[in-house]
Amino acid sequence: MKKITIKSVAERAGVSIAAVSYALSGKRKISSKVYEKIMKAIDELGYKPSIIARNLASRKTWTVGFYTSSTRNIRTDTFFNSLLAGILDSLHEKKYQLHLYADYLNGSADDHPELSMTQPIDGALIMNPRVNDLYLEYLIEQEIPFVVIGTPAEPEKLFYIDVDSIAAAYTATKYLISKGHSHILFINGPSEYMMSVHHIQGITMALNENGWKIKSRDIIHIPMIEEESFSALESIGTGIKNYSAILACHDVFSFGIMNYLKENHIHVPHDIAYISLGNSQFCRLYSPAVTSIDLAPYEMGYQSAGMLIDVIEKRRIQPSHTIIPAKLVERESV
Repeated sequence: MKKITIKSVAERAGVSIAAVSYALSGKRKISSKVYEKIMKAIDELGYKPSIIARNLASRKTWTVGFYTSSTRNIRTDTFFNSLLAGILDSLHEKKYQLHLYADYLNGSADDHPELSMTQPIDGALIMNPRVNDLYLEYLIEQEIPFVVIGTPAEPEKLFYIDVDSIAAAYTATKYLISKGHSHILFINGPSEYMMSVHHIQGITMALNENGWKIKSRDIIHIPMIEEESFSALESIGTGIKNYSAILACHDVFSFGIMNYLKENHIHVPHDIAYISLGNSQFCRLYSPAVTSIDLAPYEMGYQSAGMLIDVIEKRRIQPSHTIIPAKLVERESV
């Protein structure tokens, strides 16, 4: 079978090879009539442009880097799976590929090969920004376009997309208060994550509206790992009986929390109410089904990737953001 080349497409369309190159790369504008003829020829011949040739022609890699949580976090994090699905679907539509980088940071950027860009990328997505974030500092220094998934410490200067995490924690806390709960245990993520900072803000707002003060003993900060939440309740021991409700600020904690309560014959919601942020598949399938705040991870992933492509291709220039509303989903655990 004869190999289909860019020359074959040019001959079928009755145009120059340069015109086909411009149509594929977008490097120069061509008339809509010529463009349509070229696309028709490509379709008829089944021509698939070489990725390498496309990259050279456009001076782009057509690749995006995604800097995620640590692998310990994402092993049981169904929120991450939905987020990633949204990113992949969005990038697929725009014909971009994805490099995935797990978070192994524990020092300076110089110590971490995943920050050295050994694989060139056109832009980056950053998940779970910290109060002081090496990823952001490095990307700004290297002049690589990026979008943050989550609200960064200096939001006015960056592109980002987030669910309203302050509203999510506020809504969950207010809901528990409305159900008569005044002694609530809050299990939050690492304190260095901006998301965790926002959760505390939302919780504080809800408590203050009821004339209560937030108490440090009622808040536990732990890594976003299933076994950590089990250990956290284990360390409280019989002190768990001082609480009438638990708010988990991330669904990944639900596995460990529910397992602990079950093993210790603490019944939900009869002995203690439970609500989480995330609304993952676990919330729907567990018995009793878990009341949760839907954080729209697929939509967040899809929109963040679309925003990044707009930044890369300069359809967005000025820093901007999108905030997705948080939605309460009532079930049986409260």
